[in-house]
Amino acid sequence: MAKSGKPMKFAILVTGHSAPHIEEKYGDYGALYKELLEDKDNNEEWHVWYPVDDHFPTDDDLKGFKAICVTGSKHDAYAKDEWNLKLQELLRTAFDRQQRILGICFGCQTMAIVLGGRVAKASTGYEGGARTIFTTPDFDKQWYAEKFEEGKNFHLHETHFDIIMDVPPIVTVLGSSKNTPVQMCCVADHFLGLQGHPEFTDKYMEDDLQDRIDSGDLPKEVGEAAIKDLHENAVTDEHWKDMQKLLKTFLKVDHPSANVWI
Repeated sequence: MAKSGKPMKFAILVTGHSAPHIEEKYGDYGALYKELLEDKDNNEEWHVWYPVDDHFPTDDDLKGFKAICVTGSKHDAYAKDEWNLKLQELLRTAFDRQQRILGICFGCQTMAIVLGGRVAKASTGYEGGARTIFTTPDFDKQWYAEKFEEGKNFHLHETHFDIIMDVPPIVTVLGSSKNTPVQMCCVADHFLGLQGHPEFTDKYMEDDLQDRIDSGDLPKEVGEAAIKDLHENAVTDEHWKDMQKLLKTFLKVDHPSANVWI
């Protein structure tokens, strides 16, 4: 990670909003991702666009970027909204150029669709709170996971109705959970996807779940069960920092084993 010379440029594509009072308290998704991924003492530039609000970069804008991060959203990745289809085309072009792409929740599902997979409602219904992620043998083979210290299993915040149903042939599954077969996946060195939310803290998750209960977005018993699960399976600071390190490594490090456009 160079600290001098030409800055590394990163794009955050925001695909959803939380409730206004949640964003006022914690910041929007753009702010949460910068908090998770930015190194302020490094020579970096972070640019935020809002495709959900029809605020897009052009392909020329993105050509000089080290990596692209696609956020989570309450919207369906398989919806045929104009902004969603435009986002898919933008990501398809970036993927073909082998830029590094990090997809979280909706972002992961969108990339699965771009690559030929299928996303749909989970038969088990809403999954929220914190979940134990079980890594696959392929996880240990990834160079950006070399210093991951949490071992075979780790906890991650979850809030989703949809899951990847059909995995594209070129995608490698790196982790799963009890109800979600694809919790973590990759394509070579230029796409990494997570179904969970490493950008969320326990407090953010609890406030967001309570808002969903209050607004009627979640049935009371479902939301309260997710909050209970959150308390019983807390994502520790160690879990959070270890995942943060893994994601920063994927996005920023030029590794001898990496085969990506930079």
